[in-house]
Amino acid sequence: MLIRSKSLFLPLLLGFVGAVQAAEECATVVQCNQVGTEAYQDGRFEEAIEAFERQLRRVEDGDTAQLELALNNLILANLRAGDAGMARAWLGVALDNHLSGSSTRLHLRKVSEALDYPALSANPVGRYLRYSGQAVWSELLISEDGNGGYLASFAPVRVGARVEQYGPAAIGELDGKLVGDGVQMRLEDAGLGRDCAVQVLREGIELRVQEVYGDGCQDYGGMGISVDGRYIKVDAQVRP
Repeated sequence: MLIRSKSLFLPLLLGFVGAVQAAEECATVVQCNQVGTEAYQDGRFEEAIEAFERQLRRVEDGDTAQLELALNNLILANLRAGDAGMARAWLGVALDNHLSGSSTRLHLRKVSEALDYPALSANPVGRYLRYSGQAVWSELLISEDGNGGYLASFAPVRVGARVEQYGPAAIGELDGKLVGDGVQMRLEDAGLGRDCAVQVLREGIELRVQEVYGDGCQDYGGMGISVDGRYIKVDAQVRP
């Protein structure tokens, strides 16, 4: 179990602008773990998740054991909140960091049991996330276009050194049509230059995006913005 001591893009940015009281109560790793644990035990899972995200930001570049604790807090809190997709996303961060403690192994089984893999992998439609660091996620929404095809809406984020105080260092927005068979696709009608391209490969609940880097190809966002990378599907629907 837990918990030892230890759009433009508004859905992604709300966590950065919490109340002053919350910041004062959660200024250190120990305080964030305590605040999150109390909220979790009271069934206030959204507050617990916010505290555990703040906990993660304070340990992400430090002690491995503390990093694993914060990530497992987030996995379990999201599971209890009924969001198995988000729990799977946090589990992916733990696995990408080669964490394999007993709690991570236990949550691997719990997430596998809770997640509806067939529903998530049935078609491209849904919400995808790419981890950007410091408890911040870039987002991709894929929806039906009404004519048997798909539309893509990217919301990439680049975090900075003080994302909690000031928000991301750069954000972007890229929309277009996905052309292909639902597995291998390319982005069209996105306003990119002639020599620019974005390719998408979907495998189950994971999606790989590759893009050409060149003059004008990343003009859809601020400095250092890109949609390139690995995404994981967390919801089979695009919710308003």
